Amino acid sequence: MELLTLKGTNLNTTVYRGFASIKDIATISAPDTFKQDTNPDGLQRDLDGPHSREGYLYADGAQKVPDYPRLWPEVILNVRKKDVVEILPVDGQPDLFKIVVHEDLIDKNRKRPQISRTDGNHRLFYGEGHPIRNWPPLDVPTPFSLTIGLTALEEASLFMDINDNLKRMNTSHLRHLQTRLTESEKLAKDDPALWIANRLVEDPKSPFHGIVYLGGEKEKVQGLDRRVNLAALRTGVQMVLKESRELREFDEIEDKFILLLTYWKAVARAFAQEWADSKKYLVLRGFGVQSMFILGAEIIDRCVSPSVIWSQLEDKMVAYLVQTRIDVNWDAKEGNVKHYGGRLGARDLADKMRGSFSDEGVDKENLVKGLRSLY
Repeated sequence: MELLTLKGTNLNTTVYRGFASIKDIATISAPDTFKQDTNPDGLQRDLDGPHSREGYLYADGAQKVPDYPRLWPEVILNVRKKDVVEILPVDGQPDLFKIVVHEDLIDKNRKRPQISRTDGNHRLFYGEGHPIRNWPPLDVPTPFSLTIGLTALEEASLFMDINDNLKRMNTSHLRHLQTRLTESEKLAKDDPALWIANRLVEDPKSPFHGIVYLGGEKEKVQGLDRRVNLAALRTGVQMVLKESRELREFDEIEDKFILLLTYWKAVARAFAQEWADSKKYLVLRGFGVQSMFILGAEIIDRCVSPSVIWSQLEDKMVAYLVQTRIDVNWDAKEGNVKHYGGRLGARDLADKMRGSFSDEGVDKENLVKGLRSLY
C-alpha cells in the first residue's frame, strides 16, 4: 500500500499528513486497548459500541447521500515498528513523501499493534466492514496524520491531551493515564486527590487494591468485581480533603494518605460482608463510596485527638462505623439506601449515618509523631 503524504510540523511534532480510504487505514492499523490485567501499558479506552456503529453509518452515508456534506477530523496513527514502512521522497518536492506500507509484515493478532491508532479508533473500528451486519468496507477517503516512532508514553500523552485537555473528558481511563505520565511528586502537588486515590488503588494493604476499574476494556476476571472506578475515588478524596478539619492540618500528603487508608481499612472491617459482596450490597456503589468519604471526614475529625492510641486508631474508627448499622441497611433489595443517588443523595445518607460525637483539640507535634509510627 502506498500513501502520498505531506511532511510538516503539528505544534512541535513531525507528522506525515494525507488522505486514504477508511478501509485501507483500518486495515494497516489497530487499537492498543488498555486492559489493567493483560495489557496494563495499553492506550485506548473501552470501545463504545454504539459510538463506533454511528461512526460507520455516518461515513457510509457520505457515499449514499453525496449531496449532503459530511466530514470528520483526521485520524492519528503512530508507526511503532519502523520496519513495516518505507518513507520515500518524491522527486522535486521537498515536503512530499510516499509512505510504502508493507502489509505482509503487519500482524493484526499481535498483542501490541505495529501501527497504533493514537486517536480515531471509534471511527476506524468498522472500517474494514462487518460481515455479520452485512456492512461492506468503507471505501471513502479520510484525512490521516501519521507519526513515526513515538514511544508508548509519548503516544499516551498525546492521547490524553486530545481527549482531556481539549475535550475535557473526565474519565477513569484518562485519570489513570495521568498517573502513569506524571512524576509522583508533581502529581502530589498538582492533583493531591488523584495521587491519594491512586495510592489507595496500588497499596496492597488497601481494601481498594485490585477492585478499582481504571478504564480501558472491561475484562472478565474470575472472582473480581471492579465496581468502583478511579474517577469516583478521586472525587471522594477531594470531598474528604475539603471537609475534614484534621486532614487539612497535615502538611505532608503521605500523612493524609495514611489516615485515609486507615479509615477505609476500618470501613472494610465494619462492613466486611457488604464489602465482599458488591452485587448484594450497595456500599461500593458510587453514592455509597461518596457517602462513606463524607462520613470519613466526620470520623477522622473525632478520632484524631491527643488521647488516641495510634495502634488502636483503626479499631476506634470501626467502633464509630458499626454504630451506623442502627440507621442504615446496605442490602440492595431489603435495605433502606437504594433511593439515595448522586452527590446530594450521598450527603443526605452521610448525614443519616452521623452519630453524636464530641470534638477534642489536637496537639499537632505529638499527632504527627504518632501517625508516622503507623508507616
